[in-house]
Amino acid sequence: MDFTTIYTTVSTRLAVERRCSLCGEPMGYWVAFLGGPRAAEVMRYADPPGHPECMTAALSLCPHLALGRHRRARADRLGAGIVPPGSHGDKPDRYLLGVTRAYRTRFIPEHRFTVYLPAPFTTVHTYVYGPDGRLRPATDTG
Repeated sequence: MDFTTIYTTVSTRLAVERRCSLCGEPMGYWVAFLGGPRAAEVMRYADPPGHPECMTAALSLCPHLALGRHRRARADRLGAGIVPPGSHGDKPDRYLLGVTRAYRTRFIPEHRFTVYLPAPFTTVHTYVYGPDGRLRPATDTG
């Protein structure tokens, strides 16, 4: 499976059925969204939701997320899904994991792509890249 691009049909079906985008199992009361600061600011995500536990695990298991210098695979390689419209390839300096109860999906026909719109987050965890280039929970220093 290729986790560097998004398979719109599969991810949309999972989200509509309220199933985790990572493990495929039904999601319970809480769901999580993972993205950069801009996605959290506008509350609009290209990546579908998942269990909070699965999204937290992805932070250390997915090389693209876990390693600051790791880049997405090329979208033109055989079997690749869709790179999100408007994606510029630059990695944010931090990721936010927001937890909420509800979300909506919106299909954008001109891009043949779905975006995910979470309800306001009840909890947000911030992760930053440390001096070793690995993602870790942010700590308040002031």
